[in-house]
Amino acid sequence: MRKLSRREKGLLGLLAAAVVVVSTWALRHPEAPAALGRPAGERALAPVPRIALARVDAPRPRGEAGRRDLFAFGRVPEPEAEEAAPAEDVKTPPPASGPGTAAAPGAIASGPVTPTLAPLRLKYIGSVENKAGVKVAVLITDRKEILTGQAGQVVANRYRIARIGLESVDLEDVGSGQSQRVPLKGN
Repeated sequence: MRKLSRREKGLLGLLAAAVVVVSTWALRHPEAPAALGRPAGERALAPVPRIALARVDAPRPRGEAGRRDLFAFGRVPEPEAEEAAPAEDVKTPPPASGPGTAAAPGAIASGPVTPTLAPLRLKYIGSVENKAGVKVAVLITDRKEILTGQAGQVVANRYRIARIGLESVDLEDVGSGQSQRVPLKGN
């Protein structure tokens, strides 16, 4: 690289000063020509609007955000308007039967009712066993998601694998403790 002469250094400094003067003038005058980097019809930017800080302390409207149970699946039930039922339509519940109460003649005593589980949305498509004898069940959901697990593990955050057989797998609902047997599905 060659060294600049005294004359070239002076011209370079004069050129830099001219650029600074022209750019300062162009920034201060909105009517600057388009050759200076601004389109001819463009005006200066509008001032930034003021923010109403008084809104920060104002009470916020009550919203529904954050009120949904994340672990409840399905649609949110619509709130129903409760209407007072006329007095003549109100039915009295049948008398309780059990130890210490007299049952009505012809009444049949029933034990505690156990709720039935919703149908499973899982299909058992097989199992894999390694040389050490560890079995892994392979299940598929209705959304075509593959789930795997050993006996005792929880799959789909709801079912514990109780037993893995050759042609079926026993799943226990974690919430209710009820178990269901899922047969091997072909295809």
